[in-house]
Amino acid sequence: MAKKKTAAAAPQETPQAPDAGQQVIEWIEKRRRPLIGSAAAVAVIALGTWSVIANQKRKEIDATRALNEARVAAQSGNFPLAASDLSRLKATFRGTMAADEAAILLAQVRLLQDQPSLAAEELRAALDGGMEEQFRAPAWGLLGTALEQMGSLAEAGRAYETASGLSWYGYVQAQYLNDAGRVYLDAGDTTSSLAVYERVLEDYADSPGAAEASVRVGELTAAQNAS
Repeated sequence: MAKKKTAAAAPQETPQAPDAGQQVIEWIEKRRRPLIGSAAAVAVIALGTWSVIANQKRKEIDATRALNEARVAAQSGNFPLAASDLSRLKATFRGTMAADEAAILLAQVRLLQDQPSLAAEELRAALDGGMEEQFRAPAWGLLGTALEQMGSLAEAGRAYETASGLSWYGYVQAQYLNDAGRVYLDAGDTTSSLAVYERVLEDYADSPGAAEASVRVGELTAAQNAS
């Protein structure tokens, strides 16, 4: 009896690798909405940042204009008007460079008006409010002047020393230390006075203030040796 022939098995198709381009399209389709949402969020943040920067620039421009007007009043000798304009500028344009500069100019106006206690009060408030770094040394120096005029000599000396430590310039640092030495001496604190003057000679020997410090060190040393 003849054997039946078995039918040959049909060849299986080899699976094709997924098309890379199609995968990208599918990925984008799945994530289109999140991507659009993220792009919109970035745009909103960028717009908000630009708006803040633009507003700050306008604020600085307006503050600088007001400062120049107040400076003209001060230079013309109209101190009451200058003080009023500067006080308003500080309140209106708080946080600007011009407002910090206004605090310095206002303190000078107060001192010219023989109002050292008011100058000291306003300078302390400005320093506590976080002045920009470049204004802190002159603010402490003016505070020292105000305290000196009030008769608070020891406190004035400390203010001058602080101003020296914050100043960016060596010759100014030396001058503030000489101011500190002078008020310590006026207060009768010859030890602190001598120490400060010796710092000038040690750290700022090439500064114009070194000549004054040298004279004072000689005088104080001679006084100590005689006593």
